[in-house]
Amino acid sequence: MKENSTEDFDSLFVKEEKKKNSGLKIFVIIFSIILLAFTFVYTLLSVGSVRDRMKLALTQTEGATPVSPTLIELMKEKAWVESRVKMASDDSIGLSIDLESHVIQLELKGVVVMTSKIKDFSTSGFFKRMDPNVYFNIFGSPLTIQQFESSIAKNPFKVVQAPKSNEEYEATPTVDPLKKDSLPKENVYWTVKLDREFELNIQGIDSISESKSDYKLGEGFAFKRDLRNIMSSFKEIIRLNNPHYTPEILILIPENEAKAILRALPVNASVTIRI
Repeated sequence: MKENSTEDFDSLFVKEEKKKNSGLKIFVIIFSIILLAFTFVYTLLSVGSVRDRMKLALTQTEGATPVSPTLIELMKEKAWVESRVKMASDDSIGLSIDLESHVIQLELKGVVVMTSKIKDFSTSGFFKRMDPNVYFNIFGSPLTIQQFESSIAKNPFKVVQAPKSNEEYEATPTVDPLKKDSLPKENVYWTVKLDREFELNIQGIDSISESKSDYKLGEGFAFKRDLRNIMSSFKEIIRLNNPHYTPEILILIPENEAKAILRALPVNASVTIRI
């Protein structure tokens, strides 16, 4: 009897384990199917939104004389020269970005005020598939900044109240000029929305490896930007709508120079770009 009861218990235990394993397999299969279906829908709608954005850009060049794709480099040079000439006629500081030469500059009336070497950059696929007329329509004249968003204050003014009497002055704690200033390390990045429906993102870094490690840890600007775009697209996909597509340019420059350029630019500054 004892042997039979032990065998029955073992058989029940094996059956329970098989049920658990089969249930886990079914869950994994269903979850995988849902994930694959979502990935397929996400890819399909994302590609559709890029195509819609390109169609819109093409409709804006209707009536223009067709230009051979082999002349795209000449059109880029023409757009670059004409846009800088137009920006030079403005009385305020503007920003010129030459991705071919890896240079970003502040300019006033055509005179270079500040130059920064671009460490690295990336552009959305939209910019790589433009025909010559679309490129010239977008970059043939200066773009205008419509909105700033930054991780640091653009105008960090500090209001200091002067002492009203000698007693108040003497009560003010003195600062040792030899004491080393300890400023907290800042993550410097800023993004601007331009008037032709794309974004320019500037990140201040001191090394490319540091930026890549920040991305892996979820601390870098590029990671947060991509996560924000994915979440926004996810909301649209749930509604079975094409996610809103905004072409972007990401530029990495030294941290101090990223700060200086941000704080020197007027609110509605002009921007010229060569890709």
